[in-house]
Amino acid sequence: GAVTPFGMLSWSPENTRGDATRTAAPGGYQYDATRIRGFSLTHMSGTGCAGGSGDIPFFPYAGEVTSSPASDTKDAVYAADFTHADEQAEPGHYEVGLASGVTADLTATARTGSGRFTFPEDKPASMLIRTANSEVGSADSTVRIDPKARTVSGSVTSGNFCGYLDPEGQRSYYTLYFTARFDRAFTSTGTWQDDRLSPGSTEASGGTGGFAQGGRPVAGKGAGGYVQFEPGSGPVNVKVGISYVSQAGATANLAAENPPNRSFASVRSAAHRAWRDRLGAIGVGGGTDSDRTTFYTALYHSLLHPNVISDADRRYRGADDKVHTVGRGHAAQYGTFSGWDVYRSQVQLLTLLDPDTGSDIAQSLLELARQNGGVWDRWLHGASGTHVMNGDPSPAALAGIRAFGGIGFDLRGALDSLVKAATVPTEGDLSSAGKPVLSAGQRPSLDKYLDHHYMPSVTNAWGGAAETLEMSGADFAISQLATAAGDKRTAAEFAGRSQWWQNNFN
Repeated sequence: GAVTPFGMLSWSPENTRGDATRTAAPGGYQYDATRIRGFSLTHMSGTGCAGGSGDIPFFPYAGEVTSSPASDTKDAVYAADFTHADEQAEPGHYEVGLASGVTADLTATARTGSGRFTFPEDKPASMLIRTANSEVGSADSTVRIDPKARTVSGSVTSGNFCGYLDPEGQRSYYTLYFTARFDRAFTSTGTWQDDRLSPGSTEASGGTGGFAQGGRPVAGKGAGGYVQFEPGSGPVNVKVGISYVSQAGATANLAAENPPNRSFASVRSAAHRAWRDRLGAIGVGGGTDSDRTTFYTALYHSLLHPNVISDADRRYRGADDKVHTVGRGHAAQYGTFSGWDVYRSQVQLLTLLDPDTGSDIAQSLLELARQNGGVWDRWLHGASGTHVMNGDPSPAALAGIRAFGGIGFDLRGALDSLVKAATVPTEGDLSSAGKPVLSAGQRPSLDKYLDHHYMPSVTNAWGGAAETLEMSGADFAISQLATAAGDKRTAAEFAGRSQWWQNNFN
């Protein structure tokens, strides 16, 4: 798909195997699934849980909209086949020709996207905007069509990452707003909610539900809107801005990064340069062309997350659901931090390549923890904690960032917060909610760990030897942060605690 390094917006296809309640893969796209039901504005890369993000799918449809897209539960009507021979992908740009005769051409800035859609001249040209259809569904969505301004705007309220695994995850925790501005007049408009199609309508709302029914969208539910264009009038261009703060924020991001006079080619070229600069930070020689392609593809993947969640005006919605402003000395607020998955190597790599980005990520994690009552959640989706995985990855992530040159964050503040989290059991630590995959506390069963100096096999998390090793590693990281801060007493205490792994045997 089309995305810039750490970009908020990633415009990419949603594949289907004939079930509208799920996508073919957690990131939306699976190579052997050759049918597309939309191009969504947000994605997560490399996750194990089935679905997450995939917000606000756009689907260019070469036909008249005569039934509710929510009722197309098998993706038989409002979806299209494609072949990889009709597909082009490069950093910052994605293009595909669909079997319907439509071509979708996508590129991006950090917070906006530019789309160029070419329809067959002899068929109706429609654009569906499936506001409710995030990959794991939605609790609510809104859509508003303004024919005079040639805009479609609205929002989706979702969350639910890994929610199908445990009721602890079945909840909403973000709203994404969007503003889409087209360069063509609308010849007709309409909306839908569940099985009801409303031609001529310009407003609708409703989610897919499902958060409390097993964590999956409910077939046949959802809302959205569609617009139609004069056929044979050339490509339809659209610019889309998004924001987690407000509708006004989405519109302002669009004005700041992708104003009306900025061409598709200009956006594409800038995205290409942004990736060239990041990937060019490492030069390799030797090997084969295939080896080097593999190397730079892996480097590309490693620079997709965490994501910028602050708007162009530096405001962002925090873990407390309040609006905050990025602090002085930092370029952006970051979210979507898959702590357990990245603390061993990815944060070290991205910090080595750009210490300022590493520092901003460390400060972002601290700010979000402060807004979350001092709890450093181990897996952040946007600004919000999902509690997924085990251990306490934040100390190791920050120590790794610090060791690899990311020194521009509040070290003392982070150390004090992490030490408290490692020594004072919280209500979440004492709760079995979500165990073992979505454990509510930062250090589940911390009381038992402090008592035994190892994690017993029955705990509020994964338990046993694995959890003991995770805690020992986290404590060693705290000792390293304390050493960097000149706090010898704390460094010695946690260096001692880091050896509790030796209490495992057999």
